[in-house]
Amino acid sequence: MAKTSGGASAGNSRVPVDLVTGATSRLGALVTKKLIELGHEVRVIVRADPSKSEEWKRLPPGAKPYITDFTLKQPSDEENLKQACTGVDNVFHVASAVYNYKHTYDEFIEVNVVGTENIINALLEANGSKAVHFICAGSVSVYGYRRAGEVLTEESDTHPESNYSKSKLMQEEVIRAYSDAHPNFKYTILRFSTLYGPGYEESFFKIFSLLMEGKLRYIGNGGNHISLLHVNDAVDAMIAVAESPKSANQIYNVTDGESHTVRSLYEFAAKMLHVSPPKKSVSTAVARIGSRISGLKYDEYEFITSERIISINKIIREVGFRPRISIEEGGGELVGEFLRSHRSLL
Repeated sequence: MAKTSGGASAGNSRVPVDLVTGATSRLGALVTKKLIELGHEVRVIVRADPSKSEEWKRLPPGAKPYITDFTLKQPSDEENLKQACTGVDNVFHVASAVYNYKHTYDEFIEVNVVGTENIINALLEANGSKAVHFICAGSVSVYGYRRAGEVLTEESDTHPESNYSKSKLMQEEVIRAYSDAHPNFKYTILRFSTLYGPGYEESFFKIFSLLMEGKLRYIGNGGNHISLLHVNDAVDAMIAVAESPKSANQIYNVTDGESHTVRSLYEFAAKMLHVSPPKKSVSTAVARIGSRISGLKYDEYEFITSERIISINKIIREVGFRPRISIEEGGGELVGEFLRSHRSLL
C-alpha cells in the first residue's frame, strides 16, 4: 500500500482515509479510482440525492458518497460536510468553478473561495488537533496569460486577469492563511496547466474541426508558448505530493515539461489529421473578432493566444514527479478520438 502524508504505510494496519471533492469530474473520478486501487478508504462529496441526479453514476465503484454542497446551500449541508471530513488524512480538492463564459465573478468567489473556506472549517472542526493534508488543484492562470520573455517559477509574481484566475489566487491565499493559523493543517497547491485527454476534448475538437475545414489561422507568427498537461499526469501529480513529506505547505507548477508553441501544435495536429497546417496569420484584434465567429469561447481564445513558459523544476527536485505522457502520445490519442467521433457523424 502506498504511503500518504497523513495515513499509513505497508507496515501499518491503518487504512488511509481520503476525501475527494469534484469526484464526478474527469480529474476527480480518476483521482478517486487511483486512491481506491491503492487500498484507501475514499469518501466523495456529491451535491444531490441519487433519486434527483445522475452524477452518482459517474462515481468509481468503492467510493463512499456524502450528500452535501460545500457552498452550504441547505441547512443540512454544514453537518454533512463535517461528517465527510471526520477522520480524514488527505483531502483532494478538485471541485471548482472553471469557465469564465459560464460563471459570474460572484459565482467564482462563492465556489472557489468561500466553498474552499467552508471545507477547511469543517476539517478543522471535525478533526481537532489531528494532522490533515489538503491537496488543491490550482491553476497556472494565476500568472496571467501573457508573460513573454520569462520562465515562470513558483516564486514569480502573480498577475491574474480573468475572474476565474483571480478567484484561484484568492483560494490559494485562504488555504495558506489557514495553514499559518493551524500547524496541523498542511497544504499542497498544484498549479496545473491546461488539461487535455479523455474528458477534456471539447475545446481541442473545435480546433481540429477548424483545421479540417481550412479555417484556422495563426495569431501573429504562432510562436507564442502554451502549456499543457495530460489528465493522467495530473492524477499522478496529486498522488505523488500526497506521498511526499517534502510537499507540505508548498506550491508546485505542473505541466508536461515542454514549451509548446501554437505553431508546433497546429502542425502536429494537421499532420495527424492528414491536412495542411494553417498558411495565413491574423492580428490579435482580428483574431478576437474571428474567434466569436468561429465559436471559440473566451477561455479558449485566451488559451491559444497565451504566452507562458513554465518551469516544473521544483516538483521534480522536491517530489520526484515527472510527467509521463508526451504530446505525441496524448495528443495522438486525442486526434484519434476526434477522427473516430468525426466519422461517426458522417
